[in-house]
Amino acid sequence: MKNKLSITRRGFIRLFILGVLSLIAGKGFLNTRNLELVKLKVGLKSLPNAFDGLKVGQITDIHAGPLVSRELVREGVDKLMSARPDLILLTGDFVSGATKILWTTYGGFKEKHYKYCMEELGRLKAPLGVFAVLGNHDFWSGIEVADKIANGLENIGVRVLRNEFQTLKRGGETLQLIGVDDYWEGSYSLSRALKNVPEDACRILLSHNPDVNEDIENLGERIDFIISGHTHGGQVVLPFVGALYVPSPFGQKYLAGLVKDGKRQTYVSRGLGLFFIPIRLNCPPDVSVLTLYQA
Repeated sequence: MKNKLSITRRGFIRLFILGVLSLIAGKGFLNTRNLELVKLKVGLKSLPNAFDGLKVGQITDIHAGPLVSRELVREGVDKLMSARPDLILLTGDFVSGATKILWTTYGGFKEKHYKYCMEELGRLKAPLGVFAVLGNHDFWSGIEVADKIANGLENIGVRVLRNEFQTLKRGGETLQLIGVDDYWEGSYSLSRALKNVPEDACRILLSHNPDVNEDIENLGERIDFIISGHTHGGQVVLPFVGALYVPSPFGQKYLAGLVKDGKRQTYVSRGLGLFFIPIRLNCPPDVSVLTLYQA
């Protein structure tokens, strides 16, 4: 009798653990579809008068692929457009690419995912335009795929900034929008992007990876505001523990939200899509609207 009771207890404990894990997995899967529209005000001292109150929409880390449906991308576009932003910025990882996970290769570029991603993003419109930079996954299936994504974006009216800048004009004043290739890629060059940018200009940098702050410090350059993604907000965030994994040597510093480094600020979106596992815990996907004001 004692032995049978012991087995029953072990079985109960195993069932309990499996039940808890199933509940967590179920909640995590549902969270991947719980898309939020994040609204945030960001004060910039260098912001020109004409740009005070500028509404900047952002979509990042779409990862169009088996885990991210066309419907979710469509919902993200709809939510962002409902806020009527003045400017729209796309900060990389449009389509999931092949990558090494431990000893094997995961994922890969698929034409069908690329196609619906471009079709949905083609609905984005804003008075000051739609601009983009590429992320690490856009490169991980090869430079040909990265070029295809960049060309596809240009074909739908999105200006892709690859280590270059664009002067935005409003009310007789200007703002400098700077964009770089992904920080992990050999084609990345902040120095090239900043060449000929006016010294006294308000500088907003699009960088998929917020770790670009490291290079800004090393170069001694002035950037007022960085708009990024990449970290997915950790994707799986546990109470009292935090994110289980963050693809950054800075740990949880650039996990999500607004981060200040002296006078420089970085906004990190949690992103629309997800990577590797169809789960988000305490970290719902988002699209963002950042309202800039003079601090």
